[in-house]
Amino acid sequence: MKIYVIIISIFLSSCAEKFSSNDLLISKSIPSVWNHPFPDTSKVIGNWWESFQDTSLNKILSDFDKNSPDLKTVASRLKIAKQVLRINNAVRLPSASLSLNGSSRQQNLTAFGLSGDFFGGGQDSSQSNTDNSGVTSFASNNFGMNLSMQWELDLWGKVFNRSKAAFKDYESISYDLSFLNFSLRVQLAKLYFSTLEASKQFDLSKETFDSVNELASMVSARYDKGLRSSLDVRLTQSSVSSSRATMETRKQIYVNLVRRLESMLGKYPSGTYNITNDISSNLPIINSGLPSAILTRRPDIKSALSKVEAASHRKSESFSSFLPSFILTSSLGTSSSELSDILNDDYQVWSQGLAIGLPVFQGGSVRANKIIAQENLEIAKQDLIKVILNAFSEVEQTLFAENSNDVLLDSYTDAAEQAEAAYKLSRERYDSGLVSLIAVMDSQQRWFLARSQVLTAKKSKIDTRLNLLLAFGGNF
Repeated sequence: MKIYVIIISIFLSSCAEKFSSNDLLISKSIPSVWNHPFPDTSKVIGNWWESFQDTSLNKILSDFDKNSPDLKTVASRLKIAKQVLRINNAVRLPSASLSLNGSSRQQNLTAFGLSGDFFGGGQDSSQSNTDNSGVTSFASNNFGMNLSMQWELDLWGKVFNRSKAAFKDYESISYDLSFLNFSLRVQLAKLYFSTLEASKQFDLSKETFDSVNELASMVSARYDKGLRSSLDVRLTQSSVSSSRATMETRKQIYVNLVRRLESMLGKYPSGTYNITNDISSNLPIINSGLPSAILTRRPDIKSALSKVEAASHRKSESFSSFLPSFILTSSLGTSSSELSDILNDDYQVWSQGLAIGLPVFQGGSVRANKIIAQENLEIAKQDLIKVILNAFSEVEQTLFAENSNDVLLDSYTDAAEQAEAAYKLSRERYDSGLVSLIAVMDSQQRWFLARSQVLTAKKSKIDTRLNLLLAFGGNF
């Protein structure tokens, strides 16, 4: 009876634990609804990049798929991971190897007090010979071909757990790389819209410079007629120089982003890629779903869960290391002194056997390996919890930013309209001598600043929506 209890205990100990993200304590605290309202996306349809209705973005993504070094690297890494899985799974099957060998040996017999007559008068000269100094030697040749096989009997589940851990590692890498693949496309889209915003900011800086320069010319003309003071002239000239510097700064930012975009597309970073579209007001659709659905939608959570399962299998494998291993061995081949006989069945040699190995004294390494496997499992569990917390934090923060961006865009748009009206009114009153030049320049700067903030707010709405797409785990 005791032996059956021991056997059952061994098999239960060698079985890996089953894990689910829903079993974690953190999963019990997930709310039934999101803390912030979800954006209305009922009017947007199609793939996320098509939702922008931007032909330039579609072309850039197409070029990215064809030429991107990053995507090609991801594809190669996935192929490597698949081959590593194949290597790790090979332990489940019998291994076989074929070998050919040949050797030649010559032994000097003089030291043993033997002469050539010891082998008989009719021996082959290739076996024994005596040189002119009377030294007798013996020569032999051996040629062989051997097919050897071995297979470990997986009585305790050690091989099974090792291969399952390898599969879970591959599964984790697959999730990571697929998410990276998607993330790269989203990052490219964000870079595209950053470049587009920089282009519009550069155009706005040129418009600002032209407007300030026009005002400076008007003031200078009136100064020549004695209608304005030199203070007004110096103020406008200072504003012109500042606007020129701002315009050059905006140009640097724009060209730098264009070069980054070209590099991501696998093109030479010449800084000449033409981007002229308007910033889209259409956004990709995202289905909110329940908060708990994030656990099954986020590839990084799936990846972390696979790592926990892999660690569980390795823990079970480490327990099997305390138990004896059974390896079946077999070999079949030929051995002959003549190379021409290695395929002759008359010279056949074969063997079969069973090798049993049991660790008796390893200096504590087997026990240490078991403790390490247990702690790695605990670390993997904590990493899974951190990934889940990070995922919900990203979604909640991005939903908050979605609503905040709407307030910012509406405010900046209204500020731009009011600043434009104030600037036009201040110009009229300045011409009538009712306000100072300072009031005109201040309203002018407020107008262009508000327009710049509108561009930034539009791009922020796009970035936030793309971040929300990533936070929900990908394309839907």
